[in-house]
Amino acid sequence: MDLINRYVYAVTKSLPEKQREDIEKELRTLIDDMIEENDEPVSYEKKVEKVLLELGDPEKLADNYRGSKRYFIGPKFYEKYLL
Repeated sequence: MDLINRYVYAVTKSLPEKQREDIEKELRTLIDDMIEENDEPVSYEKKVEKVLLELGDPEKLADNYRGSKRYFIGPKFYEKYLL
């Protein structure tokens, strides 16, 4: 369970505060459903690991929830920055 908590935190920590709670609930439900669908005769921990690997990088998943990319220097200002 600790691994799930850490993953959910890694996804939600950079999201806007008003969206965090809803996304956390949705993500936990998704993870639980994926674990239940796994019929392999392995331990619960192995199922959790497999599900989290399937979901992928938490930062990329957060970008999907955010709906926009985050840039240090956005594409609009990159050329000016190089000057």
